[in-house]
Amino acid sequence: MLAFGLVWRQSLLFLFFVIIPLGDAAQFIYMMCMLVLFVGAVAMMGLMGMWLNRRPMAQSLSRRWLFGLGWLVLSTAIGYGIIIIGINI
Repeated sequence: MLAFGLVWRQSLLFLFFVIIPLGDAAQFIYMMCMLVLFVGAVAMMGLMGMWLNRRPMAQSLSRRWLFGLGWLVLSTAIGYGIIIIGINI
């Protein structure tokens, strides 16, 4: 989760200060997005236990874990893509 937060922190930094220059409002929008991102990450971690316990019996627990990790990897890859685009601009 720490790597996820660091990647998206840097991605939002590139988005609001390099790719989409927002002027004076950039810092406020950046901080609000960071707040929403980390509140969402904490909520996601809290709900993950319920999600894993309420799985259908036909699905294995390891498949559910792999599915969740796949979403985490996908969102982190999107964040890395934003960083790479920001570096190349």
